[in-house]
Amino acid sequence: MNVAWQQGNLRKFCQNKGIHMSAWSPLGANGASWGSLAVMESPILKDIAITTGKSVPQ
Repeated sequence: MNVAWQQGNLRKFCQNKGIHMSAWSPLGANGASWGSLAVMESPILKDIAITTGKSVPQ
């Protein structure tokens, strides 16, 4: 799962088949040629962090 790419159809398929989905990688990919830390600027994650009293990376 990825906050920015939630794959709704895949989630529904897995739920219907009893398949558990989970994240396999940390958020962001600082230093990787294919990624960045842009996800840390997500308004959704910022709202969750504020609500739970945590930082975005937590």
